[in-house]
Amino acid sequence: MENFITVKHLTKAYKLYKQPIDRLKESLSPTKKKYHKDFLANNDISFEIKKGEVVGIIGRNGSGKSTLLKMITGVLTPTSGSIHINGKITALLELGAGFNPEMTGLENLYLSGSISGLSQQKIQEKIDEIVEFAEIGEFIHQPLKTYSSGMKARLGFAFAINVDPEILIVDEALSVGDAAFQRKCYAKIESMCSSKEITVLFVSHSGGVIKQLCDRALLLHSGKLILDGNPKNIINIYEKFIGSKDTDINKLLHEYTLLINNQNKPKKEKPILQSYYNPNIKSKSIVCYEENGAKISNIRLLDENGNTVNIIEKDSEYTYIYEVDFSQDFIDIKFNMRIKNIKGIVITGHTQAINKVKKGSHHIIKFKFKNILNSGEYFFNSGINAKIYGEQTRLHRIVDAYMIKVINNDNDNSREIVDFHFLCDIVDLTQ
Repeated sequence: MENFITVKHLTKAYKLYKQPIDRLKESLSPTKKKYHKDFLANNDISFEIKKGEVVGIIGRNGSGKSTLLKMITGVLTPTSGSIHINGKITALLELGAGFNPEMTGLENLYLSGSISGLSQQKIQEKIDEIVEFAEIGEFIHQPLKTYSSGMKARLGFAFAINVDPEILIVDEALSVGDAAFQRKCYAKIESMCSSKEITVLFVSHSGGVIKQLCDRALLLHSGKLILDGNPKNIINIYEKFIGSKDTDINKLLHEYTLLINNQNKPKKEKPILQSYYNPNIKSKSIVCYEENGAKISNIRLLDENGNTVNIIEKDSEYTYIYEVDFSQDFIDIKFNMRIKNIKGIVITGHTQAINKVKKGSHHIIKFKFKNILNSGEYFFNSGINAKIYGEQTRLHRIVDAYMIKVINNDNDNSREIVDFHFLCDIVDLTQ
């Protein structure tokens, strides 16, 4: 499969001056004295993206994500290194950038289409689809200077997403409009990603979105490409990293290496259709957050007879349990649990609150439920929050703390995640 994007040893350096006059001093210095220090927004980055791949980029603010995308799209020129693009790029960077405020929305669409290399016939074929997607009504015939920032963004998104790109580059561009329109945007992106007809490079601060949409994830830190691999693993490690006071990147790399090594170990499963405990069914993507006055331990799942299980049946009842030791007094405590699927998408969860806990206290938290999950692998997450200085603060969290496998005695081949046991009535009014 051919590469659609090839980045080799890409570096972008900026000169930082303490004061504006230093720039003039440097330019006039007969000895070429430096009055600046170099800042590497991107530092020796290399990767390849193949046709049809959906690749997510994540990292803290200032890690170099947007700079990287701007160089790939040609907005910025690299200081060194090379970029090879094999396809037509559509970029969702700054939505509406390049629109003429004196022209109407419709005129701007025709202008943008021409700039993008589309023929008048192609623009005409797409115009109704773009206008319908943007949902700005009669404003499409009004000058752009009368638009709100949200309307400009919607028009920009609608244009970029509906011109049949070969390579789509998205930089946090989906927070436009109300919730319904945002969902419409996500659905369009999801459809394009799942088709495997286009190559997508996707920047987001939302780990859940990257887990859901992407085949790979790239983690940037201080301008460098740190990790390249499975989105679920990288997002779990990244979320722990940003939630910790420890900024040692070597510890993060070490933890990621351990995670991958654990996942590469072979596992065996018994094909027995009843609840039981299989020691080989263990989460290999556990991420333990830093303890902040509380510690979660002794996580398990029990059946109705009190037996520890991780192979469970559909429609049976279970209890998810974890214990907590508190090393400080806290108020407004919230005990949380979440169930995620293998892609990291939250399926369900529950939060139980209590008023206060004492230093040195030990609590057992039990979440009872009837399993309506269909066959598959799932992960339980545990977490504790409390109010500190008036704000809810995380005390401890364990991601992918306990893995289960759901089996179904009815040989269910359903693709749905949960089974609500719908009752359906069909009435023939012609009788």
